[in-house]
Amino acid sequence: MEKVDTVGPSRIDPKILELFEFKLKKGDQKRLEIIHAAIECLATIGFEMTTYESIAKLIGTRRAHVNYYFKDKSEIILSCIHYIVANYQQTSIKHIDQARLGEEMLFHYIEAPFIWAKENPEELSVMLLFYYLCNIRGEYKELHDQIRDGGVTRISYILKNGLNLKESDENINLQAKTIQNLISGSMMDAATTNLKSMRQAEEDIKKFVSQLYKIQGSHK
Repeated sequence: MEKVDTVGPSRIDPKILELFEFKLKKGDQKRLEIIHAAIECLATIGFEMTTYESIAKLIGTRRAHVNYYFKDKSEIILSCIHYIVANYQQTSIKHIDQARLGEEMLFHYIEAPFIWAKENPEELSVMLLFYYLCNIRGEYKELHDQIRDGGVTRISYILKNGLNLKESDENINLQAKTIQNLISGSMMDAATTNLKSMRQAEEDIKKFVSQLYKIQGSHK
């Protein structure tokens, strides 16, 4: 069985992988505690109400303690997004690694973000906030570019090497972007409207992909 680390080169911001250098040190553990608290604050009381004070109160410490590890609010937000993306990547890798290379891997790729969203609803809320911030801050937009670019790379690999599409790289990348947009757009609809559930959104994407690539039964 093909391992997911062969699914194209990683073009995600290296800071995601380096955030805690894999082995947590004492300072990293404190930073992680603050990040968890910040995610909870952002998801429950919103961007404006998330402050050094609210984060410190949640973990039972002083404002100065939070300020010691993070120089400003923007650094906290970016660290939260790095952490969330790393957590999503871990969920995705684990799920895709269970699939055989081919149609099954494509459907596992589609399923992964919905598994992550169900397991981490607060992180999903913060990512929705992140989309808003991308519209007003260039640094957030640059990070989003890197995240999206990594997703397209992986989907393109699955289409080219798993489904054996005999098309130009340009066409395959365009299809990968379409699938990626469909996943993110459907998740946003499910999270922010009453039009459909996450489960319905996932099944609709699988149905669309099945029809697009004439896959029989794989979306069941």
